[in-house]
Amino acid sequence: MSLTDKFYGLLFSEISLGVVIPIAIGVLILLFPTVIFDALANIHVSFPESIWGGPEIPLQHIITVGIAEGLLTCAIPVMVGIVLNRWTGGIAGFIGSVLFTVGMATYYGGISATLDWLGLIVAGMLAGYIAGSLMARSRNKGSTGLKAMLIVAIVAAAVATIFTTQTYIWFSPMAQMGMTYWDAVGLAYFTYIAIYGVWGIFGAIGAWMSGWFR
Repeated sequence: MSLTDKFYGLLFSEISLGVVIPIAIGVLILLFPTVIFDALANIHVSFPESIWGGPEIPLQHIITVGIAEGLLTCAIPVMVGIVLNRWTGGIAGFIGSVLFTVGMATYYGGISATLDWLGLIVAGMLAGYIAGSLMARSRNKGSTGLKAMLIVAIVAAAVATIFTTQTYIWFSPMAQMGMTYWDAVGLAYFTYIAIYGVWGIFGAIGAWMSGWFR
Protein backbone atom coordinates (compact mmCIF):
# COMPACT_ATOMS: atom_id res chain seq x y z
CA MET A 1 0.00 0.00 0.00
CA SER A 2 1.40 3.37 -1.06
CA LEU A 3 1.83 6.36 1.25
CA THR A 4 -1.03 8.13 -0.55
CA ASP A 5 -3.39 5.19 0.01
CA LYS A 6 -2.46 5.12 3.69
CA PHE A 7 -3.13 8.86 3.98
CA TYR A 8 -6.56 8.61 2.39
CA GLY A 9 -7.37 5.57 4.49
CA LEU A 10 -6.50 7.50 7.64
CA LEU A 11 -8.29 10.67 6.50
CA PHE A 12 -11.55 8.90 5.70
CA SER A 13 -11.48 6.36 8.52
CA GLU A 14 -14.43 6.16 10.92
CA ILE A 15 -12.35 7.59 13.79
CA SER A 16 -11.21 10.51 11.65
CA LEU A 17 -14.64 11.35 10.23
CA GLY A 18 -16.47 10.72 13.49
CA VAL A 19 -14.09 12.25 16.05
CA VAL A 20 -10.91 13.94 14.80
CA ILE A 21 -12.32 16.11 12.01
CA PRO A 22 -15.37 17.33 14.02
CA ILE A 23 -13.07 18.33 16.92
CA ALA A 24 -10.73 20.14 14.50
CA ILE A 25 -13.69 22.03 13.01
CA GLY A 26 -14.89 22.94 16.51
CA VAL A 27 -11.49 24.36 17.40
CA LEU A 28 -11.41 26.31 14.12
CA ILE A 29 -14.83 27.82 14.86
CA LEU A 30 -13.52 29.03 18.22
CA LEU A 31 -10.43 30.51 16.58
CA PHE A 32 -12.39 32.64 14.10
CA PRO A 33 -13.89 35.15 16.60
CA THR A 34 -10.77 35.16 18.80
CA VAL A 35 -7.25 34.61 17.47
CA ILE A 36 -8.05 34.96 13.76
CA PHE A 37 -10.29 37.98 14.41
CA ASP A 38 -7.51 39.84 16.23
CA ALA A 39 -4.88 38.88 13.64
CA LEU A 40 -6.94 40.40 10.80
CA ALA A 41 -7.86 43.63 12.60
CA ASN A 42 -5.54 45.90 10.59
CA ILE A 43 -6.13 44.36 7.17
CA HIS A 44 -8.76 46.17 5.08
CA VAL A 45 -10.34 45.21 1.77
CA SER A 46 -11.14 47.87 -0.81
CA PHE A 47 -12.15 47.93 -4.47
CA PRO A 48 -12.37 50.76 -7.01
CA GLU A 49 -15.15 53.21 -6.16
CA SER A 50 -16.95 52.47 -9.44
CA ILE A 51 -17.35 48.82 -8.35
CA TRP A 52 -17.61 49.06 -4.60
CA GLY A 53 -19.05 52.50 -3.95
CA GLY A 54 -18.33 52.30 -0.24
CA PRO A 55 -15.68 52.42 2.47
CA GLU A 56 -12.95 49.91 3.13
CA ILE A 57 -14.16 46.87 5.06
CA PRO A 58 -11.95 45.20 7.72
CA LEU A 59 -10.97 41.71 6.62
CA GLN A 60 -11.77 40.46 10.14
CA HIS A 61 -15.42 41.41 9.55
CA ILE A 62 -15.56 39.54 6.24
CA ILE A 63 -13.88 36.42 7.64
CA THR A 64 -15.97 36.24 10.83
CA VAL A 65 -19.41 37.80 10.39
CA GLY A 66 -19.37 37.21 6.62
CA ILE A 67 -18.59 33.52 6.98
CA ALA A 68 -21.20 33.08 9.71
CA GLU A 69 -23.87 34.70 7.56
CA GLY A 70 -22.86 32.76 4.46
CA LEU A 71 -22.89 29.42 6.26
CA LEU A 72 -26.06 29.83 8.32
CA THR A 73 -28.26 31.66 5.83
CA CYS A 74 -27.13 30.15 2.53
CA ALA A 75 -24.58 27.31 2.39
CA ILE A 76 -26.21 25.02 4.97
CA PRO A 77 -29.82 25.55 3.75
CA VAL A 78 -28.75 25.02 0.13
CA MET A 79 -26.77 21.90 0.99
CA VAL A 80 -29.60 20.42 3.10
CA GLY A 81 -32.15 21.25 0.41
CA ILE A 82 -30.10 19.58 -2.32
CA VAL A 83 -29.23 16.47 -0.28
CA LEU A 84 -32.65 15.95 1.35
CA ASN A 85 -35.66 17.94 0.14
CA ARG A 86 -37.21 21.39 -0.09
CA TRP A 87 -38.97 21.22 3.27
CA THR A 88 -35.87 20.39 5.30
CA GLY A 89 -33.94 22.96 3.28
CA GLY A 90 -36.49 25.63 4.14
CA ILE A 91 -36.46 24.64 7.82
CA ALA A 92 -32.64 24.70 7.87
CA GLY A 93 -32.74 28.18 6.34
CA PHE A 94 -35.21 29.40 8.96
CA ILE A 95 -33.25 27.99 11.91
CA GLY A 96 -29.88 29.13 10.58
CA SER A 97 -31.10 32.66 9.80
CA VAL A 98 -32.78 33.06 13.20
CA LEU A 99 -29.60 31.87 14.93
CA PHE A 100 -27.56 34.38 12.91
CA THR A 101 -29.85 37.33 13.72
CA VAL A 102 -29.89 36.40 17.43
CA GLY A 103 -26.09 36.07 17.35
CA MET A 104 -25.71 39.49 15.73
CA ALA A 105 -28.04 41.07 18.31
CA THR A 106 -25.88 39.61 21.06
CA TYR A 107 -22.61 40.53 19.33
CA TYR A 108 -23.59 44.17 18.84
CA GLY A 109 -25.16 44.50 22.29
CA GLY A 110 -28.74 44.66 21.07
CA ILE A 111 -30.06 45.79 17.69
CA SER A 112 -33.43 47.18 16.68
CA ALA A 113 -35.78 44.62 15.20
CA THR A 114 -36.24 46.27 11.80
CA LEU A 115 -37.82 44.51 8.85
CA ASP A 116 -34.48 43.99 7.12
CA TRP A 117 -33.74 41.20 9.62
CA LEU A 118 -37.04 39.55 8.69
CA GLY A 119 -35.93 39.78 5.06
CA LEU A 120 -32.73 37.93 5.94
CA ILE A 121 -34.72 35.13 7.64
CA VAL A 122 -37.10 34.85 4.67
CA ALA A 123 -34.11 34.77 2.31
CA GLY A 124 -32.58 31.84 4.21
CA MET A 125 -35.85 29.92 4.08
CA LEU A 126 -36.22 30.58 0.37
CA ALA A 127 -32.62 29.55 -0.38
CA GLY A 128 -33.11 26.12 1.21
CA TYR A 129 -36.60 25.57 -0.17
CA ILE A 130 -35.77 26.63 -3.73
CA ALA A 131 -32.58 24.55 -3.76
CA GLY A 132 -34.51 21.45 -2.68
CA SER A 133 -37.36 22.11 -5.09
CA LEU A 134 -35.15 22.68 -8.12
CA MET A 135 -32.93 19.71 -7.25
CA ALA A 136 -35.98 17.42 -7.09
CA ARG A 137 -36.96 18.62 -10.56
CA SER A 138 -33.41 18.06 -11.77
CA ARG A 139 -33.37 14.50 -10.38
CA ASN A 140 -36.62 13.73 -12.18
CA LYS A 141 -34.87 14.69 -15.41
CA GLY A 142 -31.88 12.49 -14.57
CA SER A 143 -29.46 15.31 -13.72
CA THR A 144 -27.80 14.64 -10.38
CA GLY A 145 -24.19 15.74 -10.92
CA LEU A 146 -22.21 18.71 -9.69
CA LYS A 147 -23.23 20.89 -12.65
CA ALA A 148 -26.92 20.51 -11.81
CA MET A 149 -26.24 21.24 -8.14
CA LEU A 150 -24.27 24.38 -8.99
CA ILE A 151 -27.09 25.71 -11.19
CA VAL A 152 -29.62 25.02 -8.43
CA ALA A 153 -27.41 26.72 -5.84
CA ILE A 154 -26.80 29.81 -7.98
CA VAL A 155 -30.54 30.31 -8.58
CA ALA A 156 -31.30 29.86 -4.87
CA ALA A 157 -28.48 32.23 -3.90
CA ALA A 158 -29.68 34.85 -6.40
CA VAL A 159 -33.19 34.85 -4.90
CA ALA A 160 -31.76 35.07 -1.37
CA THR A 161 -29.49 37.94 -2.43
CA ILE A 162 -32.41 39.97 -3.80
CA PHE A 163 -34.58 39.46 -0.72
CA THR A 164 -31.79 40.22 1.76
CA THR A 165 -30.38 43.20 -0.10
CA GLN A 166 -33.64 44.92 -0.94
CA THR A 167 -35.09 44.64 2.55
CA TYR A 168 -31.80 45.97 3.91
CA ILE A 169 -31.87 48.95 1.54
CA TRP A 170 -35.55 49.69 2.19
CA PHE A 171 -35.78 49.20 5.94
CA SER A 172 -32.37 49.29 7.65
CA PRO A 173 -31.46 52.61 9.29
CA MET A 174 -27.80 51.71 8.60
CA ALA A 175 -28.28 51.22 4.85
CA GLN A 176 -26.75 54.46 3.58
CA MET A 177 -24.21 55.18 6.35
CA GLY A 178 -23.55 58.69 5.04
CA MET A 179 -23.35 57.56 1.39
CA THR A 180 -25.61 58.52 -1.49
CA TYR A 181 -28.52 56.18 -2.18
CA TRP A 182 -27.00 54.58 -5.28
CA ASP A 183 -23.61 54.12 -3.64
CA ALA A 184 -25.40 52.36 -0.79
CA VAL A 185 -27.25 50.14 -3.27
CA GLY A 186 -24.00 49.25 -5.04
CA LEU A 187 -22.19 48.45 -1.80
CA ALA A 188 -25.09 46.37 -0.47
CA TYR A 189 -25.49 44.30 -3.63
CA PHE A 190 -21.73 43.83 -4.00
CA THR A 191 -21.50 42.61 -0.40
CA TYR A 192 -24.46 40.24 -0.49
CA ILE A 193 -23.64 38.81 -3.91
CA ALA A 194 -20.19 37.97 -2.54
CA ILE A 195 -21.69 36.33 0.56
CA TYR A 196 -24.62 34.42 -0.97
CA GLY A 197 -23.04 33.70 -4.33
CA VAL A 198 -19.81 32.26 -2.93
CA TRP A 199 -21.44 30.32 -0.08
CA GLY A 200 -24.24 29.03 -2.30
CA ILE A 201 -21.57 27.45 -4.51
CA PHE A 202 -19.83 26.03 -1.43
CA GLY A 203 -23.18 24.53 -0.38
CA ALA A 204 -23.54 22.82 -3.75
CA ILE A 205 -19.99 21.45 -3.54
CA GLY A 206 -20.69 20.20 -0.02
CA ALA A 207 -23.85 18.45 -1.21
CA TRP A 208 -21.91 16.82 -4.05
CA MET A 209 -19.13 15.69 -1.71
CA SER A 210 -21.66 14.21 0.72
CA GLY A 211 -22.42 11.62 -1.93
CA TRP A 212 -18.94 10.16 -1.36
CA PHE A 213 -19.99 8.94 2.07
CA ARG A 214 -23.37 7.42 1.29
